[in-house]
Amino acid sequence: MSKQHAAAASLFCALAVLMTWPLATHLGSAVAAPGDPFINIWILDWDWYATFHQPLALFQANAFFPARDALAFSENMFGIAMLLFPLRAIGVTPIAAYNIAILAGFAFSGFAAYLLGRRLTDSFAAGIAAGIFYAFVPFRFTHLVHVQHIWGGWLPMLLVALLHYSERPTWKRAALFGAVFLMNGLTNIHWLLFGSIAIAATLLIVRPRIMPLAVATLAALALLAPFLVPYETVSKLYGMTRPLDEVTLFSATWQDWIRSDVAEPERRLFPGWLAILASLAAFLLARRQRRPLAIALLWITIGLLGSLGAHAFFHRFLFDYVPGFRAIRAPARWAAITYVGMSMLIALTTASIAKRLQWLVAILFLVTLWPTPIRWHLTVPDAPPVYHWLRGAEFRGAVLELPIEEGIFEYEYLLRATEHHRPIVNGVSGFRPPELRRISALAHETPIGDALVDELRRIDCSLILVHGEHVSPATREWLRRELDGGRIGFVRRFDAATFGDWLFTTRGATTTDRGEVDLFLAGRPTRGNATFGALDYPSNDERMTDRVFISGRAFSPSGIHEVNLLFDNGRTRLPATLVEDPKLADVVALYPLTPKPRFVAAFSKRPKGVRRMTDVQVEIIDGRGARTLLPNRFIEWP
Repeated sequence: MSKQHAAAASLFCALAVLMTWPLATHLGSAVAAPGDPFINIWILDWDWYATFHQPLALFQANAFFPARDALAFSENMFGIAMLLFPLRAIGVTPIAAYNIAILAGFAFSGFAAYLLGRRLTDSFAAGIAAGIFYAFVPFRFTHLVHVQHIWGGWLPMLLVALLHYSERPTWKRAALFGAVFLMNGLTNIHWLLFGSIAIAATLLIVRPRIMPLAVATLAALALLAPFLVPYETVSKLYGMTRPLDEVTLFSATWQDWIRSDVAEPERRLFPGWLAILASLAAFLLARRQRRPLAIALLWITIGLLGSLGAHAFFHRFLFDYVPGFRAIRAPARWAAITYVGMSMLIALTTASIAKRLQWLVAILFLVTLWPTPIRWHLTVPDAPPVYHWLRGAEFRGAVLELPIEEGIFEYEYLLRATEHHRPIVNGVSGFRPPELRRISALAHETPIGDALVDELRRIDCSLILVHGEHVSPATREWLRRELDGGRIGFVRRFDAATFGDWLFTTRGATTTDRGEVDLFLAGRPTRGNATFGALDYPSNDERMTDRVFISGRAFSPSGIHEVNLLFDNGRTRLPATLVEDPKLADVVALYPLTPKPRFVAAFSKRPKGVRRMTDVQVEIIDGRGARTLLPNRFIEWP
């Protein structure tokens, strides 16, 4: 049997790579989207950093300064992070470690459901069919941006451990259940809350010896307590609970379970008709397996009712009376409990048919669940120079990055915080602490007043990092006024696009040489020493019409040798044409070796081999032969 388990584990590892392709070829740069994955990369990195630098202050994360327990504004995912510690110790980057966690989450979900199906049926093929369904159910791909939801393996493992214990209720087996319970809670707080209710209800069917199980579970809860108390703290301190209307928005309806075209991603719960039919068939083909059928039906019912959220009594009761449930934004995620139950029924159905047909069921699930090609967002893995400088800077105090709370910048600030681990005022999550709201409001006043610097000094924020490419004229005018008054001091400029990154201190220091910074404050470009560029058109998620036109800018002190456009996550490379652009004359004057900074490409039809739903990434080769990649954008061809 151990050989079969090893074979199953290898199969699900391989399928995880194939079903998410080409993620495995872009481990150091790919994410599902430039948003929530950046939060999760930051969380997993902070877990690693804090464990070895400030283990007694794990939840005092370096975002949302000066808020308390900032890690508790989101899932802490420590159970995933600690499995990545060996990779981080040998130098694997935060983005690459995160993507390995994505692949491992798919593989582990499949393997855990395989173990459950195998235990119920003693059939290898039935376990594989159950594992394929559970690992690659559409819900899992909908949540590609949430690594903690891809890690669904501990839920079926709870049942595996409970059934294992019920066969021979020893203290050792109870400890195994406690370990699984602990890892489930450390991995995903949703699964802790949902799984605890489902497994408690399952005890009424299994009726195991309670004492060893209770002791093991209480021990697990004691170990979980330090990871749960901060959530209670921030809930009371900042009023972090979900309003009922928000919960209602992300509560499923019965139709969401049988439709594949639901607009709201959180409510895309349809598991596929094959899964529904195979689950129903179990009540006919395996009707003698009463206890497994009862457990499966129980989990399906709990998950279905829970997913209805505010539309049904079950989750509303939990929302009103059970601690923790008021922080749940999307009750539709209860669907994970239903999928565990369905995987059990799929295993029972598969084991009940002729052996020569059992593998056909597994293959059918693989074929019907195979996703459409995934467009991965390819970010620039290396942090801009200013973040490298911040890592070793001796300035005490926190950093404010401007602009604040605009576009996706807050997500990017969290990603880049993995480089320096300094406290930053910025941050993004499902909750916003009052200090962030206050500073953001001050930074968006027209005109910006002196109160912003006063507030930054009060909270011990010593540095202001200004991203010149994105700040408004009002921000530049505020910087000029505060600099002239000696209330802030200019530290230095760093290379970043056309206008650079600029660092100021709130300590009131002055500088004698202001020539470069005055150019920036006047809205003028300044010369850097790095190759850079920008894709001006199309915009992200652009739906192209008729003739496709792509255009952007590329500059380098050493000149631009060529610019290429990469499609389908780099699978297809097509050249762009370099042309002059009088509108960029001010910048060209700073880079005389780049007389043709505009790159263009026009297509009368979609190039052969390029998918209709694709992405485009710009590759710049400068005069020295060095390669610079810009973040890609998703586009749709006509």
